[in-house]
Amino acid sequence: MSYLLGDRVFTGDALLIRGTGRTDFQNGDPGTLYESITRVLFALPDETLVYPAHDYKGLTVTTIGEEKRHNPRVAGRSREGFIELMSHLGLPKPKLIDIAVPANRACGLPVQGHVRDSVTH
Repeated sequence: MSYLLGDRVFTGDALLIRGTGRTDFQNGDPGTLYESITRVLFALPDETLVYPAHDYKGLTVTTIGEEKRHNPRVAGRSREGFIELMSHLGLPKPKLIDIAVPANRACGLPVQGHVRDSVTH
């Protein structure tokens, strides 16, 4: 999910700086991600500032134009090529993924067998 606010777009885990979010867990789909990036985000003006949810290299902002030209996962790559790339990244499984994914999917609701701490309704 991304949010557009004026000349800025907050791209969550979809479009990162010179990268994209992962599609190998939590209902990920490389074809859907490619369409979201190329048909929705890349339709924004090139000057649009892009703020991803996080970056592992300490970068904080890029532009749509920069990512169109220089993002190695998407720039000049077909949908089929993107799917192939994303299907074979071979990234290690995050340490807490077995806890994080069920919590994310429950959207803050208690996961079966777990109790929320100090929450009143």
